[in-house]
Formats: sequence, C-alpha cells, structure tokens
Amino acid sequence: MGKCGKESYLRSMFRGTHENTIDAKGRVSFPAPFRSLLSEESPRLVITNYIPSHLWAFTYEDWKRLEEKLKSLPFTDETATKFKHFFIGGAHDVTIDGLGRILVPPRLRDYAQFQKNVTFVGSVTHVEIWSKENWDSAFAEASSDFASVAKKINLGF
Repeated sequence: MGKCGKESYLRSMFRGTHENTIDAKGRVSFPAPFRSLLSEESPRLVITNYIPSHLWAFTYEDWKRLEEKLKSLPFTDETATKFKHFFIGGAHDVTIDGLGRILVPPRLRDYAQFQKNVTFVGSVTHVEIWSKENWDSAFAEASSDFASVAKKINLGF
C-alpha cells in the first residue's frame, strides 16, 4: 500500500499545483507529492482526455473502480456510449519510471496542447494535467467567479 496506509481515500487525496516541463519525447516528471500517494507495488496511472483540452490521471486502483461503475451503464444508451468513446477510448496506462517520469502518448499530448510547460493540479480523487497556458486561463476564469461558485456548492464553512 501507499505510504499513507491502507485506506484508499487517504492514498487518493491529490491537492496542490505543480509545474514541470515535458520533453520532446513526451516524458514529464510526475510531481513527487503526488507520487508519494501511489501504491508502491503499482506505480501505475491511467490518463485520459477531459474537457476542455486537458487530461485526467487516476491511480490504477481508482480507475478499476471507475470501470466497474461503467459496466453498469446500458450499452445501448447513446449518452453512455458517447462518454465511453471520449473518456474510455482516450485512456492509456502509464507507468512511472525510475526517474519519476510518465510518458504521455502523442495523441493525448496533442489533445491537451502540450508544448513545453505542464501544470499538474490535484483534484482530490485524481490529477488534472494542463498545458500551462490553458491552466492559467482556466484558473483566471475560476478565480473571477469564485465567491459565487463557493456559495452555490455550500461546503458549510
């Protein structure tokens, strides 16, 4: 199990923002604070596309749980099929190498518009991976309306 113990919910609490550079081959260092939350026996992730133009990364264990939920969706449901085409069809298993890097497949790099600078954003259950430019834009938009959004979701603090 990960260094945080046996409880899956502890292992998967990704938070914070980290910037790294991606090389021409698509290798980028997965942030050390996030790596420490992964299972030592299985330093694997599943990454896939998400909207708008960024990626989501899940621990392999959390991805398997998500797949179990998706099995319950009717295969004749058009909405479920569209979701699977985009989200599941875009998914790739990646392993963290000995230097702490992941290899982002070319199709996902193109989709997320990765050039040189990549921003990793903890999102509790998963990690979002953005081009720095797209993240800066998304963060500015979120910041401009944060007070209103915070009131709507009413977390009670």
